[in-house]
Amino acid sequence: MHGKWWTLVGACFGLFLLMLDSTVVSLALPAIRHDVGATSEQLQWMMNGYLLAISVLVVTAGRLGDMFGRRRLFLLGMLGFGVGSIVSGLAGDPDVLIGGRVLQGAGAAPVLALSLALVCNVFPAAEVPRALGIWAAVSSSALAVGPLVGGALVEVDWRVIFLVNLPVVALGMLIVARAAPESTDPGAGREVDWPGLAALSLGLTLIVLALVQSEAWSAPAVIVLAVVGVASLAAFWAVEHRMRAPIVNFALFRNRPYFGASAAAFCLVGAYWAVIYFQPQYLQDVRGHSPLVSGVMVLPITVPMVVVSPFSGKLIASFGPRALMTFGMAVGTAGMLFLTQVGATTSYGFILVGYVLFGIALGLVYAPMSTAAMAAMPGDKVGIASGVLSMVRVLAGAVALAGTGAIFHALLGAGHSFAGSLAGATWLPVGLLGVGAVLTWGFVRGPEEEGPDPAVAGEPAPVELQHHAHHRRFHL
Repeated sequence: MHGKWWTLVGACFGLFLLMLDSTVVSLALPAIRHDVGATSEQLQWMMNGYLLAISVLVVTAGRLGDMFGRRRLFLLGMLGFGVGSIVSGLAGDPDVLIGGRVLQGAGAAPVLALSLALVCNVFPAAEVPRALGIWAAVSSSALAVGPLVGGALVEVDWRVIFLVNLPVVALGMLIVARAAPESTDPGAGREVDWPGLAALSLGLTLIVLALVQSEAWSAPAVIVLAVVGVASLAAFWAVEHRMRAPIVNFALFRNRPYFGASAAAFCLVGAYWAVIYFQPQYLQDVRGHSPLVSGVMVLPITVPMVVVSPFSGKLIASFGPRALMTFGMAVGTAGMLFLTQVGATTSYGFILVGYVLFGIALGLVYAPMSTAAMAAMPGDKVGIASGVLSMVRVLAGAVALAGTGAIFHALLGAGHSFAGSLAGATWLPVGLLGVGAVLTWGFVRGPEEEGPDPAVAGEPAPVELQHHAHHRRFHL
């Protein structure tokens, strides 16, 4: 079992699991709450723990792969994801399940960072676009069918959504171990930003922990958590300016189109995670639908991305990334406005309009934001820029979900119904998408409008940038 096509198959196994996970678990949350007695805060940590683990580790995992072997780190990631799936699937306690989700996230980080690197390493340059097309199709397909698959599996038992990962993980590891050649980056050096990783992990965890304590925001302990979290992120910012191989090269954001595309990524993906977390719970707990029916009902959120994305290249060529992305963000804002008016008895036709509009926004913005960000970068910086953009996407989910959840629980605690609390909390995604539309219009430019930013292009490249750009393009 050798060859480039088997390598592509093995890498796609890992990617498929990660993309599927982003929607499957959301459908299972009501069943998990009833079965293991999880609180709302614990349910949120089952998503936030997973997202935080990926966001803080994904760039470092890519660098460790460059240093010690991409295949080796990919296999370790798959193994970690599999162990996390076992812990999650067998958990009888909410805290154990949260721990399993964190393990899944830690394993997902190198899989996300390195799956495409494995593929690009074995295909000749002329065949890379075709391989990338297949890789991207697997990603979007898994995202699209996730609600349907998740609903069907939860109908059997919520534990199946985790345990079904095991044969896929085993087969993917076998294929990659047999087919993919090992590869490293000889110029990567041996320096890892451990201080930055520690400060980022601590800061993000404490801030999210403070946010989800919506019923005790004025308590001294929660205030201390928030202050220490902010201080840790400030320390992270200071550390990154002193490291030779930082996790985040903040100079990248001086590139205006890259900043605009990153802002769009944060706002759009943050809104996505808030929607995909709460809407299945609303459909099941408030409207009384089964997991399978709920999965079918939320398909209009994910399917438009698969339908629209293949035409993104032509749309960008016709309208430019700035106009296309701004229009998409505006459409998404309109969709979220519909969802702020949803009550316990709102017709599905009304809800469907909100879902479809937001789904169209995902299709119009998701692919172009990567194109806009990378087109503005000089070649030697595309690798780290892509890694940071991926980190921003996943981090957006953790932060936006924590913020939306905080508002939701505050309203719920004030006596509002589930539907009323959710409608009120949805104003945060509305604000995110509105701000994203403004920043997209203000900063994003196409290649014909503005070339690489000289403020970034003129800087010396850190060690980790000295490899082929396509090795580090990964998405979530």
